[in-house]
Amino acid sequence: MQQFQRWGGVAVIALTTLGLSACYPPPPATVGYVAPGEPTALPPQPPPAYVPPLAATTPPYPLAPGAAAQPYGPTMLPGAAPSNAGTTFVSTAPFAPPPPRVETPPPLPSPTAVWQPGHWSWTGGQYVWLPGQYVQRPAPLANWVPGYWQQGPSGWVWIEGRWA
Repeated sequence: MQQFQRWGGVAVIALTTLGLSACYPPPPATVGYVAPGEPTALPPQPPPAYVPPLAATTPPYPLAPGAAAQPYGPTMLPGAAPSNAGTTFVSTAPFAPPPPRVETPPPLPSPTAVWQPGHWSWTGGQYVWLPGQYVQRPAPLANWVPGYWQQGPSGWVWIEGRWA
């Protein structure tokens, strides 16, 4: 029963955050430039169905000289409550999330459904994977722009996905 209440609370917070995220403009786009004839790391590939913002594709590596790699696991003892337990939702993580998991979407349930890919969520002590799901478009031409993790001055911040 407690597990159900916990997930219900997480769902309410996620939906509230999603609703509030529609109030903010999209992050500014950054364009990279490679001089002609300059070698690239990867051979040309067909464009993916979704091109994530540059901030979401920039890995946190290489590490600065002398810096220790942060683990992906918990940063506190099991069973210990974070200092802000019961007050507000923690949306800033002290270290980068693990790489996104590869998901294969199930068959399309309806022509108006859109796949929202899964992502890592910070629980205040560790990252937890939230699997992707199909949702109905709010408007016929609406497209889903997935959320992403962006490094900020006080850690890694989750930027919620939005409808565009």
